[in-house]
Amino acid sequence: MKEKIIGSLQGIAIGDAFGLGLEFKSRHWIQKNVLFDTFLDARTAGPEIEPGTYSDDTEHTIGVIEALLSSEEFSKDLLLEKFKDEYENDLQKKGFPRAGHGSIEKWYTGKKTIEEVRAMQAEREDPGNAPVMRALPLCFIDKGDVYRYACINADATHPHELGRQASFLTVLTAWHFLREDGDRDDLIDFLLGFVGNTQQKIILQKIDKLPKPKLLTQEDYRVLHGVQPLPYIKWDTNIYGMPCAAMKTALNVVYVMKHAESAFDALKISINMGGDVDSLAAVCTGIASGKYGNESLPDFLFAQTEGLERLADLGSQLHTKYFA
Repeated sequence: MKEKIIGSLQGIAIGDAFGLGLEFKSRHWIQKNVLFDTFLDARTAGPEIEPGTYSDDTEHTIGVIEALLSSEEFSKDLLLEKFKDEYENDLQKKGFPRAGHGSIEKWYTGKKTIEEVRAMQAEREDPGNAPVMRALPLCFIDKGDVYRYACINADATHPHELGRQASFLTVLTAWHFLREDGDRDDLIDFLLGFVGNTQQKIILQKIDKLPKPKLLTQEDYRVLHGVQPLPYIKWDTNIYGMPCAAMKTALNVVYVMKHAESAFDALKISINMGGDVDSLAAVCTGIASGKYGNESLPDFLFAQTEGLERLADLGSQLHTKYFA
């Protein structure tokens, strides 16, 4: 279990770092240009990033871990404290904040109150995917706390029912592979045993019938990603891929993990989806690294991804607290 925890946490940073330079590139461009043999930075804005730099996905995940390791009760306030600590530490070290922050950065910088940030997310049809991108470590806690903690994780910044459900669905997917040692083939059946929402059951059953990644049609992608090209991207009206939306991201995690046979497989399938690829790759590479080991991942990812030693230490502490 200790190896699973450490492998998962390091896999999160690796998937996140590789996806960061490709965030919101269209799947058509990615599938044509990305060979998965080096870090790429295809962004057109923002400060230059060193190869292997992770984004807010890993930053927030570390915040969740620090909250779990704290002697204080797991709560929305504790999570916010840990998120802001990580943000400010990174800002001080780098001179600029990590890439990827959404509405929460307005709270970090004092432009909005946390209540205003939460209200904005609560009004969305499907809130941002922060509850999903940082949820994986919650699969390592006591079983009786999983649902409650998954909801707290969402409500800290995205108090929306779909945010809560997406957070829980992500943790359940990780639990199936990392705690139940479940197989790909019975993932959907496992999830259907916990999902009470009829619409989500229908979507999960649709995902169960989708073909392998290389055989996905345009209609299949619409099941996974919704309206295409992404209508809310104003700087580029031709981006095909996964939106930054909590439930859509959680359902894509389910699809990727149903088909991935290794950590490298999970990374490639996630990135080839297009859109908000760093969040998807972080979660899926993390789960797959814990389930299958990370030996399939290319050496350059370990040589260049930042923070792997710290994540190994945090993983060891999680194991001591919850399993020793």
